[in-house]
Amino acid sequence: MNKWFKPLTLVISASLLLSGCLTNLDEEISSQEPVSLNQVTVQTTSNQISDDYYRAVIRDGRYQLSDAANASYSLSSSGNMEAFEAGLVRVSQDIFPTDQYFLQEGQLIDLSTMTAWVDRESADNPEGLNPALPESTEVVESVEESSSIDPSETPEDPTAEESTPEEDQVIVNANATPIYLTQIMEKNIMVETEEGFNMAGIVIGLAMNSVYQYTDADGNQYEQEISMGEMRERGKAYANIIVGRLRNTPELRNIPIVVGIFRQSPNNDISGGTYVADGISREGNYVTDWTDRNEYRVALPQLGGGTNDQYMYFDLFSEDIVGFFPHLNGITGEALYIDGGLASLNINIMTQFYLQTEIAALTQYVTDVAYSRLPEGIPIEIKIESIAGVEAVVSRSAVSSEFSGYIFRQ
Repeated sequence: MNKWFKPLTLVISASLLLSGCLTNLDEEISSQEPVSLNQVTVQTTSNQISDDYYRAVIRDGRYQLSDAANASYSLSSSGNMEAFEAGLVRVSQDIFPTDQYFLQEGQLIDLSTMTAWVDRESADNPEGLNPALPESTEVVESVEESSSIDPSETPEDPTAEESTPEEDQVIVNANATPIYLTQIMEKNIMVETEEGFNMAGIVIGLAMNSVYQYTDADGNQYEQEISMGEMRERGKAYANIIVGRLRNTPELRNIPIVVGIFRQSPNNDISGGTYVADGISREGNYVTDWTDRNEYRVALPQLGGGTNDQYMYFDLFSEDIVGFFPHLNGITGEALYIDGGLASLNINIMTQFYLQTEIAALTQYVTDVAYSRLPEGIPIEIKIESIAGVEAVVSRSAVSSEFSGYIFRQ
């Protein structure tokens, strides 16, 4: 199993010095001795933009990329790609605060391993997590053979009509066997100790389908909805398998592993998906302490007409902007709600303007309206775009009361 993982070149310590949200783990791991692996020069970025971001770990003067993390080809939309990673960082922050821990891209699960795991199980790929296809494209089952009732125990009905072979057969298209897991993302959380930087935890995101699309032998396209319950159960089962495989590496047997289950939105949904559950494996091969996450995304403005008081802030903001600049191409937004409350807001304004003075006037007015119309206490990003790209950005962090703006000079 170790051949699946990239060599570990950091000192991984089971003496993690965990604190903050990880107080439940302190007693379990404080007595462990450090595990000595290959030592390299490790440092971090000196500056932290805000508490929303981890400071980055730099090894041998370079930021370590992850091929598997960049393999987002299996997600159905750019909205899902962004939501998958951003949500995983939120899951991580709930356990590992950004003021105490550092982050590096996942270095344990390489691209070939991740690809094998998200593929179907087969004779050539026994490690695949998605269900294997039936042996043939179409499986023909006899109703009588598939019945759990023994025909000899059922008296004959002389009035019953004799069924034809066609009526006795059920055609099952093999392509209808869903793909549940579409991508795995890994983040490594580091902590600074007197001996240097040690691994404090592994954070894994599992992107799961909410809808499975497939095409039959005749070229007909179908959609098969995957229920929330089935998706959760499959995600938890996959989490246990992945944790078990990681634990086969001796140095990872006592490292906390956090797993988040992400429900991918359909590709025709403007908004991205959300995380529906997360859990922790403190040690051993199972994830425990599962917690359901109450998150949902809303595309703004709401389609179908009418108004909704819950999103009135966006409607009033848009009306003010359009009233001042009537020649805009449109204003759209995406709001993230967590536990019923607004958690973040992104707004895009498409403009026909190109002159610097026009962009400057629009940016300044957008900032004025943002102060008066948009909710406080949440991170907000407003992009002003044209066909040439992003012209300006107005933003505010959750802990700030001031908006900052930047105009990109062409």
